Amino acid sequence: MKILGKIALLPVLIYSVVVRGPEATPLRPEVIHYDGADWRLRGEGVVACPCQVPCPCRHNGSPTYGHCEATLYLQIREGHYAAVSLNNLRLVQTSGPCAMDYQKLAALYFDSSSTPEQQLAFMRLVSSFFPTGVAEFPYVRTVPIEAEVTEDRFFRIVIPGVLQMSVDRNWGRPTAPMPPIAACDHFSNTLQYSQNIRYGMHDNLANVDFDYSNRQANYRTVELDISQYRSGSMLVQHVDRSGWFNEPQLQLIREQHLALPDLEGIREAASRLRRTRREGR
Repeated sequence: MKILGKIALLPVLIYSVVVRGPEATPLRPEVIHYDGADWRLRGEGVVACPCQVPCPCRHNGSPTYGHCEATLYLQIREGHYAAVSLNNLRLVQTSGPCAMDYQKLAALYFDSSSTPEQQLAFMRLVSSFFPTGVAEFPYVRTVPIEAEVTEDRFFRIVIPGVLQMSVDRNWGRPTAPMPPIAACDHFSNTLQYSQNIRYGMHDNLANVDFDYSNRQANYRTVELDISQYRSGSMLVQHVDRSGWFNEPQLQLIREQHLALPDLEGIREAASRLRRTRREGR
């Protein structure tokens, strides 16, 4: 019961969603309810935010600077929500909580190739993340998302006039130097710390205006379906911001054979990798 109480206290993330054109104005928030459908996702995503590396939000802590304008680029290669195919759906979500519980920004951008049915299906899918089965979407735009992905390691994501994001899983090396580790995220229980090279957003309608280049970034492989949420198997479902993984999370980490993050080792490695790349070695 205590665990359920903590889960119930997790605020619903505020996303921005109204399916409109590039010059859309925000409408009143839409409240989307999960309708109980089954869903499945396979793909990948990268996130950038202003926190230090390692990001405290990811191991059940609070943002480094008291705010965390996190932006996710998600590429769904294969998936469905009920009978709606989500294959090749691309989107950008910026919210401010590293997908945890800090509410600051709220915007959701669907690629112009997506259909209204896919967009509604994804919003319903997001609603299923929360115990209440409800999510609020104040602002959404349908925009061209330019995504250049090189060998699943270098991501350059552009929304013209809104977003510039460049993330390198390999930190300029032939292979990724950072291993996958246990982390709180709505789309995966593991993340891989990556290099944030460029991260800036500007959208007056969404009240988004910042540049947090050279801060924190991470990569996740998405292999997810509704059964993981129904069974309480996601680390993010047990977030209480106590500063480190709590006992329910540690139990899941043990059961799923996930690697605990070595925080000091990650800090030192990130500093060394940045310095090496800067010096061209």
